[in-house]
Amino acid sequence: MSEVRERFEKDLAEVEWSALRIHLQRDALILVAPQLDLVEVACKVAEDAASEISCWIEQGQVGKPTEEQLTVWETQLDKPFRMLIAAPYILLQEVQHA
Repeated sequence: MSEVRERFEKDLAEVEWSALRIHLQRDALILVAPQLDLVEVACKVAEDAASEISCWIEQGQVGKPTEEQLTVWETQLDKPFRMLIAAPYILLQEVQHA
């Protein structure tokens, strides 16, 4: 396992929307679809793997949150997200509790 992947796995955190919303000011939030591995996406961002990232963006699996999503999250400040920092971005993924 790569050092970068190990670091991301160690840094993976679950946080509430209220802790993430500050990053909207610098336009750093990137939403990752639940079917993707958040650690894998962070590794590709760190590696600057443009072709994989572009493919995810084209498929709508990675991108900035929509205004509609942000509006809903603002009414649910305790909504949980998985989060990783892949500078300069904050990657987030909605937690889907069964």
